[in-house]
Amino acid sequence: MVGILTSMKFAMLGHSSQGMRLIGWLLGIVALIMTWGAGIAASDEARPSVLMLASAIWGIGAVFGPVTVSGAGVLRADYFTLLPIDRRRLALGLLGATFPGVASGYLLLAFAAVGVHAVVLSPATLLVVLVAVPLLWVITIALSRVEYGVLGAAMQTWLGIEISGIQFGFLIASLFTGWMVVTAAIPDVPGFLATGLPDSINAGLGWFPTSWPLQAVEAAAAGNLVGAVGWLAGLLGLAAVLLLLAAQLLRPDLGSSSTSGRQRRPAGSRVLTGRPLLPDTALGAVVGKELRQWWRDPWRKLELRSSVYAGLFVGLFAYVSGDYAVVAPLSGLVIAWMVSMGGCNLYGQDGSAAWLSIVGQRADTVRAEVWGRQIALLLLFAPPAVIVSGGLVLLSRAWWSIPVLLGGLAALLGVSAGMAVLVSAGGVSPGVDPRRRVGPNDAGGDLTLQGQVAFWGAALLIVPTAAVLAAGLATGVELITWIGVGVGIVNGVLGSVLLGRMTVGYLERRLPVVFARIRYPGDLAANAGGGFAGWLEKASHQSEITAAEEKAKEKRKRVEARKKKATAAK
Repeated sequence: MVGILTSMKFAMLGHSSQGMRLIGWLLGIVALIMTWGAGIAASDEARPSVLMLASAIWGIGAVFGPVTVSGAGVLRADYFTLLPIDRRRLALGLLGATFPGVASGYLLLAFAAVGVHAVVLSPATLLVVLVAVPLLWVITIALSRVEYGVLGAAMQTWLGIEISGIQFGFLIASLFTGWMVVTAAIPDVPGFLATGLPDSINAGLGWFPTSWPLQAVEAAAAGNLVGAVGWLAGLLGLAAVLLLLAAQLLRPDLGSSSTSGRQRRPAGSRVLTGRPLLPDTALGAVVGKELRQWWRDPWRKLELRSSVYAGLFVGLFAYVSGDYAVVAPLSGLVIAWMVSMGGCNLYGQDGSAAWLSIVGQRADTVRAEVWGRQIALLLLFAPPAVIVSGGLVLLSRAWWSIPVLLGGLAALLGVSAGMAVLVSAGGVSPGVDPRRRVGPNDAGGDLTLQGQVAFWGAALLIVPTAAVLAAGLATGVELITWIGVGVGIVNGVLGSVLLGRMTVGYLERRLPVVFARIRYPGDLAANAGGGFAGWLEKASHQSEITAAEEKAKEKRKRVEARKKKATAAK
């Protein structure tokens, strides 16, 4: 069973992008070299601190990595629900299939760096390393499966969405501004390798399971065999518990997905019922529908939470970096910018519900769809952007940033909302069927092209506002900066209106095709027409064809390799 499932996992990985796999392998090798190099270069005093910190970083990355990059390499238990296989046996097989792999091999080699410390203390303690490191490896991988399963179930809860939002927000902020913290820390690396971390931090790290192998090695080197056995027993017990939990979570769920256990109505329903808050028009209906969907759909809520936490973490990273603290109050602009990416697949997230817009289409349906979605995006993303910006302005006392924020938020919110609806219409991606969504990133398909177009398109369209604000800051003339506020408002309104009109024109011609691309993907881009939306439809369709051709090409190579191997064996 484990062998078959492992082969299936590698076959699924083989259908992912070969370029991305190569980049991941190279980054893993670089990280391994840095880990072992730091362990070797560190002084005897600092080596325990260095190895404990490195192991903790590897462990955290291994635990949270499957959530942030789940996809081709993850075997879902529900794939096997209808097969006549014992569920316990299937769960154990799925658990066993998670261990073989390139990434897990890197993880094992990284944890093995504790052997450097063992050799320095006493070569005999390598026996402890041979026992402790595999146990820690098992613990980490099992914990990653537990965390993935728990968050998948918790996507139906407020807490689970918040935790997932924090993870994704931290990842996005790290990609944007993590270099600020890294560059500020680089000058301290020689001192860290010489003296290590403060004793208080070492004491805390020492209780992390990732530090238990090193604790066992030091106890054995000191002649404290009882202590060494105690640390190893702790690793063994934790491994057993996590394996049992992971196996339980990997069992296919044959129960009902009914929501009959709900005790109260969602907050969105309570806000929009009672005294009417929205006009009794098609536009009001779309705004209400969108607000409810953003409040109720866990994957929509995750987009919103991730954007808010990304902006918050960007501001905090800049604030603690010291040299770049001056840009911390501008982090609210990141939330406004994220509107373009968070909403770049609205129609794909709706799924086949787009059929309702087609069968009930009237003269004002498309216009209401487009403007209602934009209004809902502004109502949802603008308040947190303003709150985060205001909080960081007060924290840093950067009063000079107020006009920059006012102009920048006005421009980015309007342009990003318009870009989101345009890209979500022209580049719709169906993703995972809502009934089969498990992980936090199951709502959309491959949105690489759509995300890039929305992100950089919004950046390009706010150039007029950015130029005026930059001129005001560069010259020190406050009047120019406040003029930038007016330019930003005009920029945002024009961007929203013009992009909205482009979307309306496209959907009036291609709304049935948008539904067909969601429900029946195929060669539907032949008559896409001109314009930006038409180009995006063709480009997204072509990217799907290219990806399919690459997968077919890799499959042919694997088949030919197996044939050659079979011929050579004969």
